[in-house]
Amino acid sequence: MSPGETEYTYLRVPPVADLRACVGLVLAGMAARARIGVGGLEEAVELLEGFHSESVPTSFRFAVSGDTVIAEVEEFSEDGGSRWRTVVELVS
Repeated sequence: MSPGETEYTYLRVPPVADLRACVGLVLAGMAARARIGVGGLEEAVELLEGFHSESVPTSFRFAVSGDTVIAEVEEFSEDGGSRWRTVVELVS
């Protein structure tokens, strides 16, 4: 990986309510990898779970940058394009 390049972990969650918790498992794993404490983790997981759609798959991506974990959700526009929106930043 070259300097300034971010490595992402991607998660695509099907529209099944029982799988909603998967996003929390990934976020907790990323926080452990970054050696970030668990303060605020529960609220961050609840926020991410709120983006889970019950009608279409929901895509998330996660990155560790120094002592920060960034979680983003993919959003679609009316013209069919998409973009990643940062919804959680956990800092040690």
